[in-house]
Amino acid sequence: MVTVYVDRVLDEPTRRAGIYKGDIHMQTGVPESGAIVEWARALIGEAFGDLDPQRAQFDVEIEEFVRRVGPMKSRFTNDDRTKELVRDLVIAMGSDPETTYFDLPRLRVVPCDAYLTAGVSYAYKAHRDTWYAHPPVLVNYWVPVYDCVGDNVMSMWTGYWDRPVRNSSAGFDYDRWVSEQRFKAASNIAVENRPHPLPLEPIDPVCEMRIAGNAGDIMLFSTCHLHSTAPNISGVTRFSYDLRTLDINDLIEGRGPRNPDGQATGTTVGDFLRVADLAPIEPPLTASR
Repeated sequence: MVTVYVDRVLDEPTRRAGIYKGDIHMQTGVPESGAIVEWARALIGEAFGDLDPQRAQFDVEIEEFVRRVGPMKSRFTNDDRTKELVRDLVIAMGSDPETTYFDLPRLRVVPCDAYLTAGVSYAYKAHRDTWYAHPPVLVNYWVPVYDCVGDNVMSMWTGYWDRPVRNSSAGFDYDRWVSEQRFKAASNIAVENRPHPLPLEPIDPVCEMRIAGNAGDIMLFSTCHLHSTAPNISGVTRFSYDLRTLDINDLIEGRGPRNPDGQATGTTVGDFLRVADLAPIEPPLTASR
């Protein structure tokens, strides 16, 4: 059974252990998350100028939308300011900065009404992050940049927490993805041509759950949860950010949830940075696990 906890006061190791068992946590009113939201909104404002970013899709052609969104997303991910803010957030959430690592956060932009569902605004089909070669030990953070509703969030397929799904992840290799596919996002507009891992069986709609929070509210969940981009029919573009953390001791000792069906090759572990000093994880831990 998956339990959702709202603002439950727990020490970070206890919370993490529960997340490894499928628990989902909502943490609201975290100032450090609000600081990331403010930073994201500043970049969004620069990208869209005088336009209302949540409604800009109604005023510009798709190609112009992509031209504005692509550089904005890249800057959010790679700017030193983002890394500083993420370090502050992870520490505020109780994680040990010496043993906790994070990957570079992503700014997601999901227009409504299927205006753009490929490339820079790819609408993810149901997947576990292990299908993209992430280790099972990760804790995911998902945060809306503007208040959201059930019609513009993520779908959590909680009934599949420990239920395998036939999928195409065996054909996904992370190193090949980075070298051949990641940079192609902006060129995928009408159709998504990059080979994402996909489910190979229907997903039972009864298993869907959606959690809608205010701007800055943090949803924490295991990378092994099946999740997807919910179709956005809210009338506005959804902006959100997400990131993942891992505890290095859990990685070394093999703790965490079981990987029920991920068969991807390669690993994202080499992308993670230590909270304390931004040092990367060194080999041999960066080998496929």
